[in-house]
Amino acid sequence: MVKIQITSRGIKKTLRKFDYLQAIAEYIWNGFDAKATVVAFKVDWNALGGIERIIISDNGYGIDRKVLERKFTPFYESEKQIDPANRVRMSSAMHGKNGIGRLTFHSFCSQAVWTTTYKEDGLENRTYSIHIASESLDTYNVSDVPAAHDRTGTTVTFDHIHEDIDLAELRQFLSREFGWFLELHSGRKFTVLMEDGKPLDYSGIIGDREMRELEHPGTKTRFAVKFIRWRERINHEYSRLYFLDSRMKEKYKQPTSFNNKGDSFYHSVYIQSRLFDDFDFMSEEQYGQQEMAFGLSRKNEAFQYLLEEVNQLISGKRKPFLKSYSDMVLTDLAAADAFPFFGDTPEGRGRREELEYLIQELYRIEPRIFARLNPEQKKVLVHLLDLSMQTADRKRLFEVLSGVIRPEGPERQELAGLLESGEAALSAGLD
Repeated sequence: MVKIQITSRGIKKTLRKFDYLQAIAEYIWNGFDAKATVVAFKVDWNALGGIERIIISDNGYGIDRKVLERKFTPFYESEKQIDPANRVRMSSAMHGKNGIGRLTFHSFCSQAVWTTTYKEDGLENRTYSIHIASESLDTYNVSDVPAAHDRTGTTVTFDHIHEDIDLAELRQFLSREFGWFLELHSGRKFTVLMEDGKPLDYSGIIGDREMRELEHPGTKTRFAVKFIRWRERINHEYSRLYFLDSRMKEKYKQPTSFNNKGDSFYHSVYIQSRLFDDFDFMSEEQYGQQEMAFGLSRKNEAFQYLLEEVNQLISGKRKPFLKSYSDMVLTDLAAADAFPFFGDTPEGRGRREELEYLIQELYRIEPRIFARLNPEQKKVLVHLLDLSMQTADRKRLFEVLSGVIRPEGPERQELAGLLESGEAALSAGLD
C-alpha cells in the first residue's frame, strides 16, 4: 500500500471541476501519452440497461514498475483547484503530467483498476495491477508482478458507475477533444474505438475540408496541405498549423494568423513535407552555409513561400464564412432589440439598410467588435454606429474602435477604408 502525497479530500477538492466527460477524455489521453496508436472505450451493461462498468484499453508501452511511484504519487505544492478548461497542452504528443488525470475517476465511479503490461529492461514483458478506490484516493495497492507474454499496453477498468453516462453526449465531447489530434495522426492510423467497436466518428463537427499540393517554384520543395474548418470550438486547442515530416510525425505546431479573432472560424491546417525532416523551427537566424551545418530555419525561402500560401488559403476560406455569419449577427442584434426605431418610411428603411450594411462589413473585417457583448452593450454599440453615420464623424469612431480592439495590418486598413469612405459618402449627401 502506497500513500499519495495529498489527502483524498484534497485530491477531490483539487479535481472537483472534472466531470465524467473530461475524466474519460483524460484516460484516453493517458493511452496516447504512452505512445498508443489505438485506444478502445468499452462498456458493460447491467440488467436494467444501465452502464455497470467502463473499460479503456490501449496498446501503448505500459507503466514500468520502476516509475510507478512517480506516475501515481503526484506532488502538489498546494491543493489549488485544477480547472480542466484552463490546462495548457504544450505538445500534441504529450498531454497528461503528474498523474492528475489518473485520479479523476472519482467523478463517475467508485473504483479503478489498472492492469498494465510493460517490457522490463527492454527484454521480458511484465504484468501487474494497481487498485484505487474513490473513498481513499490517497492510497493505491499494487499486485505482484507475474511474468506475462501479452503485448504491452494498459487496461483501466472502472467499476460501480454512479453517474448517468450519456453516450451520445460523450461521443460529441470526444469529437471536440480528439478530432484535431486524430486528423494530425491520420497518416499513422491513430484511432479511438468506441463501445460499438467502430472508430470515433467526428465528421459531424467538420464544416469544410480541403487538400492542396503546393510546390515552391525556386526549390521545387513540395508540401501536402490539409485544411479543416470545425463547426464547433475544439477543446483546449487553438487554431493551429501542424508541421509533419516525411514519416508523418509532428515536428512543430504554432497558432495560425487567424487564431483568436473573435469569430467562430475554428480551423486546423496540417502540412507534411520532407523539408521538415531536418528543420529548426526555433531559430530564424541561420541561412546559407549555416543551414547546411545546423538544418533549415524559418528564413528558408520555401518555408516563407509556404506560410504566405497557407495564409492566403485560410483567408480565402474565412471571408465567405464571415459573410454568411454576418447575417446571424444581424439576427442576434435584432433579437436583443439593439436597433434604434427607424419608422416605416423610405428614409427610415434606408437608414436601417445602411446601418445593417455597416455592421456586416465591420463584422467581416473585425469580428471582435461584436464578441462577448451583453444585451446592453449590443444596444449601445449599434446606437453609436447609427449616430456616427448621421453625424458624418466616422473617423472618431475608427479611433475609438482601434483603441479598443487594436486591429493590425490588412484589418486596420480595411476598417479605416470602410469608415472613411462611408463618411465621405455621407458628407456628400449632406452637401
